[in-house]
Amino acid sequence: MIPKIKFKIDPRKDVSTFFDFLRDSKYDEGRNFEWAILKHYPYFKKFNNKIDKKIVEDFVSKYYLKNKDIIKKNLITHENNWRIVERGFFDLVNNLFIKTKWPKGKYIAYATMWSMYPRFLDDKTFQIPAISKKKKVINFIIVHEILHFIFYEYFFNKYKKYKSHKYDFFVWHVSEIFNVIIMNRPEWQKILKNKDEGYPEHRKIIQKLSKKNYNLDDLLENIIVEVNKII
Repeated sequence: MIPKIKFKIDPRKDVSTFFDFLRDSKYDEGRNFEWAILKHYPYFKKFNNKIDKKIVEDFVSKYYLKNKDIIKKNLITHENNWRIVERGFFDLVNNLFIKTKWPKGKYIAYATMWSMYPRFLDDKTFQIPAISKKKKVINFIIVHEILHFIFYEYFFNKYKKYKSHKYDFFVWHVSEIFNVIIMNRPEWQKILKNKDEGYPEHRKIIQKLSKKNYNLDDLLENIIVEVNKII
């Protein structure tokens, strides 16, 4: 089964994501909360990370009420642009993850007002910008996020010990490095036309492992070795 991505608006998702970023601040020293929210919405700085849910709900609700027409229009455009490249993307995935089935899930792209675009492994949903960016950027985000879904399916079947939550951050490193290396390959760039450097702490590993066209399993083994050196 090849997933069919649905595009939806649900402000409640942004409220939930806000508190996900806030909760995860204790793991990344607040980096993603700063990038995703505070940088563009400094209003929240005055609360010193002690924010009542009702405050966030009201803020998000006002944003979606004000921008509802353009967000709806953008999602239609994003869906149309995605339909043009989705077949090519799934062909690339099938050639990479041979005989690996897509995991079951909702496969919904939710609009977000925040400036980072997380994926949710439990229900196979993710977020894309509510206010439009260039076509190639949106398709890049979609590919990056849903590539995570099949990556985790394959990785956990191959390396069962990493299913333990104590390895969550380790596997996150591996998945992000993997995505950048794969998506920067020439055959993927024919579709994406947009390269990524990855997170700052991953760039040396990406540069090193991008010099050789490893097969899937060799690439994973090499990434695991390199990630063990940085954490």
